[in-house]
Amino acid sequence: MVTRKTTAITFISILITAGLMVFATQVQAQTPDEQQQALIGEWRGVWAGGYGHTCTLIIHEIDTAKAKARCTYSPLGEKKYPVLADFISGPEPKLEFKVEGNELKFVLKKNILQGARKGMSGGFYSTNTVKMEKYPKK
Repeated sequence: MVTRKTTAITFISILITAGLMVFATQVQAQTPDEQQQALIGEWRGVWAGGYGHTCTLIIHEIDTAKAKARCTYSPLGEKKYPVLADFISGPEPKLEFKVEGNELKFVLKKNILQGARKGMSGGFYSTNTVKMEKYPKK
Protein backbone atom coordinates (compact mmCIF):
# COMPACT_ATOMS: atom_id res chain seq x y z
CA MET A 1 0.00 0.00 0.00
CA VAL A 2 1.40 3.39 -1.05
CA THR A 3 1.09 6.10 1.56
CA ARG A 4 1.98 9.76 1.59
CA LYS A 5 5.04 8.96 3.67
CA THR A 6 6.31 6.39 1.15
CA THR A 7 5.71 8.81 -1.73
CA ALA A 8 7.58 11.60 0.06
CA ILE A 9 10.54 9.36 0.87
CA THR A 10 10.70 8.13 -2.73
CA PHE A 11 10.55 11.68 -4.09
CA ILE A 12 13.30 12.90 -1.73
CA SER A 13 15.48 9.89 -2.63
CA ILE A 14 15.11 10.66 -6.34
CA LEU A 15 16.08 14.31 -5.75
CA ILE A 16 19.15 13.33 -3.73
CA THR A 17 20.22 10.78 -6.35
CA ALA A 18 19.77 13.30 -9.18
CA GLY A 19 21.75 15.91 -7.25
CA LEU A 20 24.62 13.50 -6.63
CA MET A 21 24.70 12.51 -10.30
CA VAL A 22 24.90 16.16 -11.40
CA PHE A 23 27.67 16.84 -8.87
CA ALA A 24 29.64 13.76 -9.97
CA THR A 25 29.51 14.79 -13.62
CA GLN A 26 30.67 18.33 -12.80
CA VAL A 27 33.73 17.18 -10.83
CA GLN A 28 36.29 15.90 -13.30
CA ALA A 29 39.85 14.97 -12.46
CA GLN A 30 42.49 16.64 -14.55
CA THR A 31 44.54 14.44 -16.82
CA PRO A 32 48.34 14.62 -16.51
CA ASP A 33 48.45 16.71 -19.72
CA GLU A 34 45.94 19.20 -18.29
CA GLN A 35 47.98 19.39 -15.06
CA GLN A 36 51.13 20.12 -17.04
CA GLN A 37 49.46 22.85 -19.07
CA ALA A 38 48.03 24.37 -15.89
CA LEU A 39 51.49 24.47 -14.27
CA ILE A 40 53.77 25.41 -17.18
CA GLY A 41 54.40 29.14 -17.35
CA GLU A 42 55.42 32.06 -15.17
CA TRP A 43 54.13 32.36 -11.60
CA ARG A 44 54.61 35.41 -9.36
CA GLY A 45 53.81 36.10 -5.74
CA VAL A 46 54.79 37.99 -2.60
CA TRP A 47 56.14 36.13 0.41
CA ALA A 48 54.06 36.63 3.55
CA GLY A 49 55.45 38.82 6.29
CA GLY A 50 56.52 42.41 6.66
CA TYR A 51 59.21 42.50 3.99
CA GLY A 52 57.00 41.84 0.98
CA HIS A 53 59.67 40.05 -1.02
CA THR A 54 58.48 39.02 -4.44
CA CYS A 55 59.41 35.79 -6.13
CA THR A 56 59.03 34.30 -9.57
CA LEU A 57 58.85 30.65 -10.55
CA ILE A 58 58.99 29.80 -14.23
CA ILE A 59 58.05 26.21 -15.02
CA HIS A 60 59.54 25.43 -18.44
CA GLU A 61 58.65 21.77 -18.89
CA ILE A 62 57.49 18.72 -16.96
CA ASP A 63 58.64 15.16 -17.57
CA THR A 64 56.00 12.96 -15.95
CA ALA A 65 57.91 9.76 -16.79
CA LYS A 66 60.89 10.95 -14.71
CA ALA A 67 58.72 12.93 -12.25
CA LYS A 68 60.84 16.06 -12.80
CA ALA A 69 60.13 19.65 -13.78
CA ARG A 70 62.69 22.04 -15.28
CA CYS A 71 62.20 25.43 -13.63
CA THR A 72 63.85 28.80 -12.96
CA TYR A 73 63.36 30.24 -9.48
CA SER A 74 64.02 33.89 -8.64
CA PRO A 75 63.40 34.65 -4.95
CA LEU A 76 63.86 38.44 -5.03
CA GLY A 77 63.85 39.16 -8.73
CA GLU A 78 67.65 39.45 -8.70
CA LYS A 79 69.26 36.03 -8.92
CA LYS A 80 67.87 33.30 -11.12
CA TYR A 81 68.37 29.69 -10.10
CA PRO A 82 67.84 26.93 -12.64
CA VAL A 83 66.37 23.95 -10.77
CA LEU A 84 65.20 20.44 -11.52
CA ALA A 85 62.22 20.03 -9.20
CA ASP A 86 60.57 16.81 -8.11
CA PHE A 87 57.10 16.64 -9.66
CA ILE A 88 54.32 14.80 -7.84
CA SER A 89 51.17 14.41 -9.93
CA GLY A 90 47.71 14.04 -8.44
CA PRO A 91 44.57 16.08 -7.92
CA GLU A 92 46.78 18.84 -6.48
CA PRO A 93 50.15 18.52 -8.28
CA LYS A 94 53.28 19.44 -6.33
CA LEU A 95 56.80 20.69 -7.04
CA GLU A 96 59.61 20.32 -4.51
CA PHE A 97 63.23 21.54 -4.69
CA LYS A 98 66.09 23.11 -2.73
CA VAL A 99 67.85 26.44 -3.36
CA GLU A 100 70.77 27.66 -1.24
CA GLY A 101 69.80 25.48 1.73
CA ASN A 102 66.11 26.39 1.55
CA GLU A 103 63.48 23.71 1.01
CA LEU A 104 60.67 24.89 -1.25
CA LYS A 105 57.35 23.14 -1.86
CA PHE A 106 54.62 24.34 -4.21
CA VAL A 107 51.10 22.92 -4.57
CA LEU A 108 48.58 23.88 -7.25
CA LYS A 109 45.16 24.40 -5.67
CA LYS A 110 42.32 25.94 -7.70
CA ASN A 111 44.62 27.86 -10.09
CA ILE A 112 46.73 29.28 -7.22
CA LEU A 113 50.26 27.97 -6.70
CA GLN A 114 50.75 27.87 -2.94
CA GLY A 115 54.35 27.77 -1.78
CA ALA A 116 56.12 27.08 1.48
CA ARG A 117 59.77 27.71 2.34
CA LYS A 118 61.90 26.37 5.19
CA GLY A 119 65.49 27.42 5.69
CA MET A 120 67.93 30.18 6.54
CA SER A 121 67.05 33.81 5.91
CA GLY A 122 69.16 36.68 7.23
CA GLY A 123 71.12 34.28 9.43
CA PHE A 124 68.03 32.84 11.11
CA TYR A 125 66.02 29.68 10.46
CA SER A 126 62.56 30.62 9.27
CA THR A 127 59.49 29.42 7.43
CA ASN A 128 57.29 31.39 5.09
CA THR A 129 54.43 31.02 2.63
CA VAL A 130 53.45 32.55 -0.70
CA LYS A 131 50.43 32.45 -2.99
CA MET A 132 51.38 32.81 -6.63
CA GLU A 133 49.31 33.68 -9.67
CA LYS A 134 50.09 32.66 -13.21
CA TYR A 135 50.98 35.44 -15.60
CA PRO A 136 49.85 35.23 -19.22
CA LYS A 137 52.30 34.29 -21.92
CA LYS A 138 53.90 37.27 -23.60
